[in-house]
Amino acid sequence: MIKDGEQILLTAKEHILLSILYRNAGRIITIDVLCKELWGDNYFGYENSLMAHISRVRQKIEKNPSQPVSLITVKGLGYKLLTEAN
Repeated sequence: MIKDGEQILLTAKEHILLSILYRNAGRIITIDVLCKELWGDNYFGYENSLMAHISRVRQKIEKNPSQPVSLITVKGLGYKLLTEAN
């Protein structure tokens, strides 16, 4: 991935996560959907792992990860990626 002209390295899970969110940019993707995509049918119990991956992706893509403007948490539902096209 390229950010501000510099290459950013992503782990395999981070890449999958960001790809899912990018393909669905502007739409809320539920925690269950993200966990199932990342860990398959037996995804129960991975919610904390998902939050850790979201946090690491924010560290890599946001200017201020503590106040995200691109990778937004939608409380009680999931996450939404906002791109320049949204």
